Amino acid sequence: MKNIMIAIIATLLVSASAQAAIKIDGRQARNMDDVHSLGVIYINHNIATEQEADRALSQESDAQGAKYFQPILVHEPGSDGLIHASAALYR
Repeated sequence: MKNIMIAIIATLLVSASAQAAIKIDGRQARNMDDVHSLGVIYINHNIATEQEADRALSQESDAQGAKYFQPILVHEPGSDGLIHASAALYR
């Protein structure tokens, strides 16, 4: 019984990670012929690091059903280095 539970959990973890949206850059987005734009998402809170921005954008991209996301990060002048993040989504 314990082995069956371990196998089920492992399968769920693998399938969950397989669904994660893939981060791409502008060049990759321009060269992908088989993708469709889903629009742009905006993260409505200040973010301190690019890693936090990528994590938040990836999670929101997954929630929107995107296969790829292209981050658009803006450092706001006078905001103590905080980042406002958005991303173009593709399927």
